[in-house]
Amino acid sequence: MLYSYQKDVLKKAKPNWLYALDTGTGKTILALHHYLKHNQGEPLLVVQPPAKLREGGWSREIQRVADYYNIEIIYNELSYGKIAKDWHLYKGYFVIFDECHYIKNPTSQRGKAALSLAKISTNFVLLSATPSSNGWIDTINYFLMFGFYKNKTQFMKRHAIYETKFFGNKTVKVVSGWKEQDYLKRLYQSISTKLSKDECLDLPPLVFEDVYFKKSKEYEIVRKNRVLETNEGKIAFDTIMKLQHGLRYYANQKDKLSYTEMLAEGTEENIVIFYYYQQEKENLINLLGKSKTIYEVSGKVNKLPDREEWPNLKNTITLVQYQAGAAGIELQYANVVIFYTPTYSYQDYDQALGRCYRNGQTKKVTVYRYITKNSIEEAVYEALAEKKDFTEELFREYVGGTI
Repeated sequence: MLYSYQKDVLKKAKPNWLYALDTGTGKTILALHHYLKHNQGEPLLVVQPPAKLREGGWSREIQRVADYYNIEIIYNELSYGKIAKDWHLYKGYFVIFDECHYIKNPTSQRGKAALSLAKISTNFVLLSATPSSNGWIDTINYFLMFGFYKNKTQFMKRHAIYETKFFGNKTVKVVSGWKEQDYLKRLYQSISTKLSKDECLDLPPLVFEDVYFKKSKEYEIVRKNRVLETNEGKIAFDTIMKLQHGLRYYANQKDKLSYTEMLAEGTEENIVIFYYYQQEKENLINLLGKSKTIYEVSGKVNKLPDREEWPNLKNTITLVQYQAGAAGIELQYANVVIFYTPTYSYQDYDQALGRCYRNGQTKKVTVYRYITKNSIEEAVYEALAEKKDFTEELFREYVGGTI
């Protein structure tokens, strides 16, 4: 069931391991074979994002492996939403942490529960295409799980370089760099395998088409006045967060909607649209719902086609909210991807790219990125191109340069 590159990776891995493999390279099947190789008869626990648990992918793959080898695999599944409450119920399990970037924060309840669960497991596996998208700060909980450090404080005292920043009359120490990075790299390499798609798969092409729009009148009003008159009354953008949302939302909704209608009318290919705002979803459904079959992944809805339907599926639109479906779902039935509004998170962006362009995709995948010229969207995509989040600090720099 394994590709040659998967077999090579499995040979090198130790019982406790981190697989940092690109989305679509078969991490699920690889992790299950890792369990088959290293377990001593104990049951398996798969901890995963809620959306993936609802979708049922792990159950299907476990059954497929069991049927292939004519064996029984005893397992349980646990969502990251319940790990803080239920981790203690799984002592003596072999644990797979899927999309392990969900537990990278060692001070969160979820991160603490994952660390405790790893300690009472027989062995554990960490899976993610982006386990440390923000650098060494994201690796701390992994290092704690592997026993290299006692706690975050010990790690920070040894490796963090601080500088003092001034915010009005207040001073704050922030991390500006890291000490002993060669040592940290050796530690990380001793517990992990990293592979890109290019090293693993012979996939069809991935093509990017950047679609540019002019700024809307509303955008300029929000940018200059921080107040917008709407049918519902005046909206004030008097905080950083409100201004961020205002500029992103009002960049150019009208032209984006029209362009999407044009794309959808010109093809029967299956389309995935990544969006951010609820109103965007409602506008798209109202526009496309009469001529297309609509699927949806959001915080409240998880409606996707059954795999049995994929070979004959056409003329569909799948609307995916970044926060709910950027990770943990498979959408290989679609080969047209639209980034309707950019996400500020490089991790979400990278994960979203891998929903369609992954193992099992047989068609060329075209990615349309909607970018409003001379707007916040250009600044966001510049950060994402450098594999960085678009942070509040970058936003403040943007605002300072345009107002």
